Amino acid sequence: MMRLRVLIACFALVAGPALAQSTASDPAGFGGLAEEADEQVNVTADSLEVLENESTALFTGNVVITQGTMQLEAPQVKTLYGEGGPSDLESFSASGGRVKMVFDEQTVEADTADYDFGDRVLVFAGSVVVVNASGTVNADRLVIDTRAGTSSFSSAGGGGRVTSTFTPGG
Repeated sequence: MMRLRVLIACFALVAGPALAQSTASDPAGFGGLAEEADEQVNVTADSLEVLENESTALFTGNVVITQGTMQLEAPQVKTLYGEGGPSDLESFSASGGRVKMVFDEQTVEADTADYDFGDRVLVFAGSVVVVNASGTVNADRLVIDTRAGTSSFSSAGGGGRVTSTFTPGG
């Protein structure tokens, strides 16, 4: 039970020094995620299975993770931790259906979300849709580097396109 409490307490989606909310290289404004790295993390799910021999924990069923003003929802979230136990988180993967993150008056939806704690990079993949007051961006992939404060949209190699609709003055 203690390991479980440590895992939940250390389950931070973002880590690193505070970054500006929006920059020229981060048009979506996701660099601000790093500002919430020291906030308490709360995880709720229908069930939790810890597989110590595999160094994983699997949250399933209506998973909701909140940290500061960020909220992530997914059907399931699998975490991988290193030799240091649950406090040595290496990555998490959210999947099992649509994954949704709400942060700073914007919403991201995708088929999957993966976070690498070492690189501090969050990757959304599969029919990515980002909506905020200034418009909508559709892509196959969104990479958010919370350390650098950048966001990058891309399409699949098969001729897909990134599409955007912007509202002037939004």
